[in-house]
Amino acid sequence: MGIALPFGPEMMGSGKYLFSGHQVRATIDRSSGNFAQGTPTMNSQQIVDNIASEACLSLFHDYSLTLQRADISGDDGARELVYCAVIGYSSEQMRGTLLLATSSEPLGRTAPVAGSSLREWIAELSNQLLGRVKTRLAERGVLLAISTPVVLRGSHLRPLTTQEVAPLTFVCDGGCVCVWMDAVLSPELDLSQVQTDCQVMGEGEAMLF
Repeated sequence: MGIALPFGPEMMGSGKYLFSGHQVRATIDRSSGNFAQGTPTMNSQQIVDNIASEACLSLFHDYSLTLQRADISGDDGARELVYCAVIGYSSEQMRGTLLLATSSEPLGRTAPVAGSSLREWIAELSNQLLGRVKTRLAERGVLLAISTPVVLRGSHLRPLTTQEVAPLTFVCDGGCVCVWMDAVLSPELDLSQVQTDCQVMGEGEAMLF
């Protein structure tokens, strides 16, 4: 029997997570919100994905680990993933959840203190990753409020999003990193324009509710 963990509305990317055997599944609930769930333009969605991809590459590079984009099927990637951090975000124009899942190797090789808790480290990495995404989106007029991360640990992790979001997959020597940017965008959102006079909170900072 699985164990259902409630994911309260204060996390902003509400949903529930089912633990069953060796698999953890995450289902993101998009049944409520302040704007209609219209289909976002491909341009806006692609910009969000590109921002998340670049943020992930630069984040791990700053911790001396070079990642490369890869095309790995969900089943292949799920065999390696053992940690997953889930962090919600919200703004007037978009809301959703970022999921960062990795195998053990990238976490162990980037942890600032040898032998430190990998659970705590992936939570910190997800916070920093979404902080970088937040900064880039602020340049386009989107000011995100960020929740605190929740960490899942298991074998054969396979997050499932209601919008069937394909993961951004990265590989390094002996390891794998996946990012899901599960976003609901306002139909009127236009991310093509970059602003130069925006001020945002620093990377990795969280707004608590």
